[in-house]
Amino acid sequence: MILVTNNEGTVGAPTTARLLAEGRPALDAIEAGIRLVEADPNVRTVGRGGWPNLLGEVELDACLMDGTTLRTGAVGALRGFLHPGSVAREIMRRLPHELLVGKGAARFAREVGAEPAENLTEDSRRAWQAWFDNEVPEPLRKHWSDAPLAELCRHAVDPEVGRDTTVFLAHDRDRNICSGPARRGGAGNIRAAWATARSSAPARTPMCATALPPAPAPAR
Repeated sequence: MILVTNNEGTVGAPTTARLLAEGRPALDAIEAGIRLVEADPNVRTVGRGGWPNLLGEVELDACLMDGTTLRTGAVGALRGFLHPGSVAREIMRRLPHELLVGKGAARFAREVGAEPAENLTEDSRRAWQAWFDNEVPEPLRKHWSDAPLAELCRHAVDPEVGRDTTVFLAHDRDRNICSGPARRGGAGNIRAAWATARSSAPARTPMCATALPPAPAPAR
């Protein structure tokens, strides 16, 4: 059994590793670990406490994939829910679709009983407000709801220099390989800009791999 994650996944890695060692399926273990990362406001690139978009809103993305069936489920620009990874898994489980975004993703999240949350923390709001007050020209601030955002998006700076996500890759006892990346939609993005468009960029944070001990032989 193997677990691979990056530094953003540190808070969830012990839970995922424990579940794999207990013989749980890789998808279950990955989802459980990602939920801990999503709920930790100290992880600023994933979930609650993530940096907001240009309009001061926290939008979240997530995707899960089953390497055995090759089924995937994904959400993009999801607002108002704490665990986009779990919503992505429900898409894979319940729908013929691969991806839901924005209001469609939020509607589906409500239908499946996903946990609602206000993901914009006070610290993130203050950081956005400082950018708005200091970087946005006054004529645009006066008409912000209709202001053109393209140039502002080009020059916005992500406070999290690494601009990273969390990624879990797991190989379970039954030799299934599954994956689960999750992140907030990108500081300084235009609303509903799907942050995984950056996926072609080289990774900038170290990955760590854990080889779990082999499962004990069944009693005879």
